[in-house]
Amino acid sequence: MSRYLSQALDDIGVVQDMTDLRRHLSLLDETLETMMCISQGFNSTFYIVGSQSEGTTTLDMDSDKDCLYILNDYLVVFDWAEWVQGKYNLLAIRDNTTPPQLCYLQRLRHDLPLKMDHPVHPTDEVDEEGRVLVSNKWMEDGLWEVFNHLGPMKTHGPSRGFENNVDLVFAFPCASMPEECEFLFRRPRAGHFPKPETLERARHCPTFLMPQGHPFSEDKHYQWRISTSLWERFLMFDFTAEQQHVYVLLKMIRKSFIKPVFGDKLSTFHMKTAVMFTIEICQPDIWRTDNIIACAVNCLNTLLRWIRMGVCPHFTTSGVNLFDGKLDRRELHQLRDVIMQIKSHNMWCIYQIKMDMLGLRLLPTIRIMEDSRGHNNQLKILRIILPEIPNKVSFKMTELMYDSRRQNVYEAVEGIMDHLRLLHSTLYSGSSLEREAASQLLPHMYGTLASILASCCITLQLPLTQFVINLYKLSFQSDLMSTKLKYASMLYCSGQCAAAAQLLTHCEGLLGPDVHHYCTCHGRPFSVDQSYAYLENGLGGNIVDLLKSQSTLCVKFSIHEVCCVPVHLQCEMFRTLTHEDQQLRHGHTLWMDLVVIDCVSFLHYLQYLVYRQLGQSARKMAALQKLKDYVCQPGGIRGHVDTALHVLAHCMELENQPDVAFIYYEHSVQAYPRNNIANWHLARLLQ
Repeated sequence: MSRYLSQALDDIGVVQDMTDLRRHLSLLDETLETMMCISQGFNSTFYIVGSQSEGTTTLDMDSDKDCLYILNDYLVVFDWAEWVQGKYNLLAIRDNTTPPQLCYLQRLRHDLPLKMDHPVHPTDEVDEEGRVLVSNKWMEDGLWEVFNHLGPMKTHGPSRGFENNVDLVFAFPCASMPEECEFLFRRPRAGHFPKPETLERARHCPTFLMPQGHPFSEDKHYQWRISTSLWERFLMFDFTAEQQHVYVLLKMIRKSFIKPVFGDKLSTFHMKTAVMFTIEICQPDIWRTDNIIACAVNCLNTLLRWIRMGVCPHFTTSGVNLFDGKLDRRELHQLRDVIMQIKSHNMWCIYQIKMDMLGLRLLPTIRIMEDSRGHNNQLKILRIILPEIPNKVSFKMTELMYDSRRQNVYEAVEGIMDHLRLLHSTLYSGSSLEREAASQLLPHMYGTLASILASCCITLQLPLTQFVINLYKLSFQSDLMSTKLKYASMLYCSGQCAAAAQLLTHCEGLLGPDVHHYCTCHGRPFSVDQSYAYLENGLGGNIVDLLKSQSTLCVKFSIHEVCCVPVHLQCEMFRTLTHEDQQLRHGHTLWMDLVVIDCVSFLHYLQYLVYRQLGQSARKMAALQKLKDYVCQPGGIRGHVDTALHVLAHCMELENQPDVAFIYYEHSVQAYPRNNIANWHLARLLQ
C-alpha cells in the first residue's frame, strides 16, 4: 500500500523534479520582487514562505501564497547596545507575564539611543512607565491606507490580503537572535536532522517580529510574535522525497477529515511540526517508499502524545505551546478520538480521500489507468505555476511606466538609468538567483529606455543615434516579440516603413502553435492554455529560455514613448473619461494609463499601416484580413479585445467604411462599458 501511495503522490505532482521547479520559481519570484522594491526606493525584502515555496502542495489543495515583506528601515533590538543610528529602532520588552514567543515594542529615537517620549501614530499607547508602545494594528491601518483601493481586506492570523489565495505579512527584522530561538541549536539530537550545514545556515538567518498577539490576552493589540519562517523553510528543503510524501499525505488527511470538524484550529503548521520532530527522533532508514504508511502513523503518534499532554512544542522556539489559544481540553479530547479513528485499520481512511482523487488512484483498476498519467499531472501544475515569472516582470514594468507619468522625460530617463545601474551591478556581483532575475528585467528596461529616447528624437526631428538602436537590439532578449514590435512601431512612426515591413515579416515568422501569449492586465484575461509542446519544453528545459524564446507579453507604451506609437493608439492612454470610470479604477488597473495591446493584433495592425504607407495594396489587405481573423476567431479573442477592436475599426475608417468601424467600436463598448476609449470614438464618428 505504501508503494502504491507513493506512486499516487508522484502522479499528482509530489515528485522531486516538480518540487525543485516550484521552489526555484518561488525563489526567483521573491528575488524579482525584492530587486524591484530596492530599485524603486523601498528598503524592504520579500519572501515567499509556506507551501508554495516548499513545494508541498497539490492542484486540489489550493494552498495560499504566503508573502512576507520585511521592512528594513526598522530594527527590533533586545538590548540598548544593539541600537543603530538612522534606523527606526524598536526595543523588545518582555517580563514574567508576557506569553512565550511574544513581546511588546517600545519606540526609540532614530538619532540618539533614547526612548521616544511621545506617541508617533494614533494607535500608539503610553504605558504606566511612560514607554511608547507600538500597536500591531498600526501595521494594519498603514496597510489599509495604502491599499484600500484594492477592496476589502481579509485577515487571517498576522496576514492581511486583498486577493484570493495571497496573504501578506509585514514584519520587522531583529537585530539578533531572540534567546528562546537558541533552543534549536542547543537541544540534544541524533544529528541526522537537521543537517549541520542547515543549522549553520539558520544560525545566520534573520528572525522577525510579526503583528500578532495572544488571542486571549487583554493586551493582544500591543503584542508582537517572533517568527522563524526562513529557518522553517530551510528545514523543509532538507526533507527527502519520502518525508515530503508523508507530510503532503498528512496535509491531505487534515484537510479531508480534521478540518471539517475543527476548522483551522489544528493547522498545517501543527502537522509540519509533528513531522519535523518525528524525523528528528526516528532513524533515517525508516523513511522509505515502502514504509510511507508506517511513517505517517509515527507522525500521528507524535501528535497524539502531545494531545495527551496538552502541549505541542515549537520546533525552533522554546517555551511555546502551539495548542495554546487554538484548542481547549474538550477539543483536544475530541481530536484524539478523530486521529485514533484515522489510524485505525492500517490507515484505511486514505482510500476515502477525494482530494486529487488520491483514494481512487490506489484502487487496482485505476492504478493501471493512471500509470502513464503522472506526467500529464505535472504539466497541469506547470500550467499554473509557470505564469508567475512573466506576470511578475510584466506587472513590475507596468508599475515603473505608470509611476513615470508624474515625471518629466528627463526624470523618467534618469529613473530607468538608476534601475539599469542596479541591475548591472547585480548581474555581475549578485547570487545566481539575483543574476537570473536581473536577466529577466534588463531587456525590458532597455526597450523602455530606447523607446523614450527614440520618442524624444522624433519630437525634436533628430536622427536616431546608434546608442538608441543598440538599446533596442539589447531589448530583443526580453521575450519572443513584444520589444521587437516596439522597435517596428518606432520605425513606422519615424518614417522608416521599409525597415519596419522587413522586421514585421520576421516577427510574423516567429508565431506558431507552440508560442504562448501572457497577459497580466487585470480585467483582460488571456486564458488560453499553454500548448502541450510548450509545457513539455518547460518541464524538460530551462524556464528562462522558454520565456524568452516561446513566450510573448503585451506590448506597453508609457506617456514618454508617445511619439513611437501610431496616433490612433495614443488615445488608449486616456480611456478613463468620466468620474464613474475613475470610481471603477483600483490598484490592479495601473495599465489603463498606458497603451497596451496584444502582440498579434499589434503585429497585423502595424503591417496594415506600413503596407498602406508603402502603397502595397495586396499586402495591406492581407494584413487587414489577418487582423479580422484574429479578432473574429471562433470562441472570441482573449486579452485586450477592446484595443484589438479599436485598431480594426481604425483600419475600416482608413478604408472609408465608417459604418463598419462604428459597429466594431460598439462591440468594444458592449464588452467593456467603462474605462473604454471607444466611447469617445463613437462620439467622434457621430459628429
